[in-house]
Amino acid sequence: MRVGIIEDQPLLQDVLAAGLTGRGVTVVGRARDAAGALRFVAQTAPDVLLLDIRLPPSYSDEGLRIAEVVRERHPTVGLLVLSSYAEVSFAQRLLSMQDDSRAVGYLLKERVGDLDELVEAIRRIADGEVVIDRQLINRLLSRRRSTDPLERLSPHERRILALVAEGRSNLGIAQQMECRISTVEKHLTAITHKLGLGGIDEPARRGVNVRVLATLAFLRGAANEPASRPVGLH
Repeated sequence: MRVGIIEDQPLLQDVLAAGLTGRGVTVVGRARDAAGALRFVAQTAPDVLLLDIRLPPSYSDEGLRIAEVVRERHPTVGLLVLSSYAEVSFAQRLLSMQDDSRAVGYLLKERVGDLDELVEAIRRIADGEVVIDRQLINRLLSRRRSTDPLERLSPHERRILALVAEGRSNLGIAQQMECRISTVEKHLTAITHKLGLGGIDEPARRGVNVRVLATLAFLRGAANEPASRPVGLH
C-alpha cells in the first residue's frame, strides 16, 4: 500500500512516516504545503493521501482544499484528513466532494498515537470505504436538538446509523451488535426510509451512495453547532 503525507510539522511528519513504514506501508511522498502535495501526488499517485486539515499559509482549511483538488484531478486516490478538531462541517465537506464519495476519511489527530488504528483506517480507505472518527459520531449521538432528524429513529437504529457513519460494513455492524447480517439489513432499510432516502436495496441506492447519504443526514443535524474545541495534538 502506497501512502503520501501532507503535514507541516516536521516532527509529526517524521513520526508518521517512520510508524507507517514500520507497519509495511510504503510512504511515496511527503509535503508541507499545497504546491508540494499536488506535485508529488501527480508524480506518484498514492493509494491514500494523509492530510493535516490546517496547513500554511492561513492554517484554516488548506488540507480540505488540497483534498478537493486531488479528488478532481486524481479521483482514484483515497483521502484521509487528520484534524485536531471534531468539526462537523469539515466532515460534511469531505463527504460532499462528490455525489458518490468513497475512499475518504476524517480522523482526529490523536489517532496517530495508535498506529494500528491509523493503518486500519488507511487500509479501509484504500479499499474504497468511508471512515469517520467515532468520537465525532459519539458526540453527535449525545447531543439534543430541537429539530433532530434522528428523533425518528429508535435508540437501536441510532446506534446502527452511528456505525454506518463510522464506515462499518454490514458484517462489521453485525459483529459489533452481535446479531445477524439480515437483521442489520432490515434495520438499514427502516433507517433510510425514516430519513427519506429510499430503500437501501433499490438499484439507484446500491453501494456506498446510500451510506454516504445516511451519514450526511446524520451530520447535518449538527450543522448549527458552535465551533469545536481542539482535541489532542495540534
